[in-house]
Amino acid sequence: MATRDELYAKFGITAEAAQLFEVELGSLLLCARAIEQGWRFKADSDKARKLLRDIDRSTLGHLLHSLKKCVELDDGLADRFASALQTRNRLFHRFYESHNFKIQTDKGRDAMMADLEAMHVELFNAWQIVSGMTAAVTAFLLELRSRA
Repeated sequence: MATRDELYAKFGITAEAAQLFEVELGSLLLCARAIEQGWRFKADSDKARKLLRDIDRSTLGHLLHSLKKCVELDDGLADRFASALQTRNRLFHRFYESHNFKIQTDKGRDAMMADLEAMHVELFNAWQIVSGMTAAVTAFLLELRSRA
């Protein structure tokens, strides 16, 4: 039987996974734009600073939309990221509302914990995928830079 404190802790851990996914998408977008703009040959700190500011101000949905414009994602990956976006939005905007008064009972808290666990797995896995993509692109950029 989950306690309220355990439930709130799990919510925080799940929120962290959502945040890591979002930040990593921003990093991937920054790398993709660096390749697109040719910054590996000639840096443009003003444009990079503006892009980073735009990324930091963007919603997760906008980041995904922007990423799709410069990185080709296969349908499975695009669907997975879209699902993670929906999960993130449900977590932050509807989780407690959708569970209503379940927090008042042991059985209800257990159901909420199970829901959070499923969301955490989805968000964590999406973050891991994007993290791998960012690592690959970063390695590619460093390799190109060393050749220049």
